[in-house]
Amino acid sequence: MQEKTIEIIIADPAKNITIFVLSPVEDRAETAKRILADRSLGAEQVGFVIPPKSPEDLWRLEMMGGEFCGNAARSFGLWAARNAGLSGPAEVSIGISGLASPLGTRVHAEKGIAEVAIPGPYRQEVLNFQGQTLRAYRFDGITHVIAPIPPDEKTFFGIKKEFEKKFGQDKALGVMFYDQSKGFMVPGVYVYGTNSLIFESSCGSGSGALGIWLSEDLPAGEASWNIAQPGGCIETRVLKEQGLVREVFIGGRVILSEPMRIGVK
Repeated sequence: MQEKTIEIIIADPAKNITIFVLSPVEDRAETAKRILADRSLGAEQVGFVIPPKSPEDLWRLEMMGGEFCGNAARSFGLWAARNAGLSGPAEVSIGISGLASPLGTRVHAEKGIAEVAIPGPYRQEVLNFQGQTLRAYRFDGITHVIAPIPPDEKTFFGIKKEFEKKFGQDKALGVMFYDQSKGFMVPGVYVYGTNSLIFESSCGSGSGALGIWLSEDLPAGEASWNIAQPGGCIETRVLKEQGLVREVFIGGRVILSEPMRIGVK
């Protein structure tokens, strides 16, 4: 098979390495699998950049399985700001898979800081697993289960099986393994479109889900955490009114590479 080259950018939000594919490709799933298999890139997920068709349209990012990803969203907002020649603090709206409406991102183009307000979960579920009651938060484009138990691939697939048996499939399923004594989270994310499980270095929307879980007893007001994960911390804020989640913010530093070309066999 003849090798062709594509243009990419590497985004690093708390080591959750995300590849933005700038070139048009025919088979996104196959391209994503090949990028994930390239160990030199260290990628944990892949998104495909869709340019605006008119000046009124937004830049759009389609994730590899059509899922929503908070880290990718805020990284893409920073890229869109720099691509537009913006400097300093700015607000940029983007389109992203998993969400029907545009998403606003707050960025500082020069400092490499990006924050996004992700829509709260449209539903909360209860899942019983090995005698434990786990909370599941269903966001548009991804569901996250909070599991205060040690991380393990076998455990992940056990939770996945129980979730699917009761609730069916989403575009992606995350299990956020949380050590309460250490305040440390290990995210595992399964994307159905590519049949891939990756224990990620950090997870943006998963951090938001954990923030909701941690603020369960908060009736109103704002609570914030720096959620430690293998790749670093993600700043998370949850705003509640009358016991209901109104907004969830995730943010922090993002490192973006210069555009580069790679071969895809």
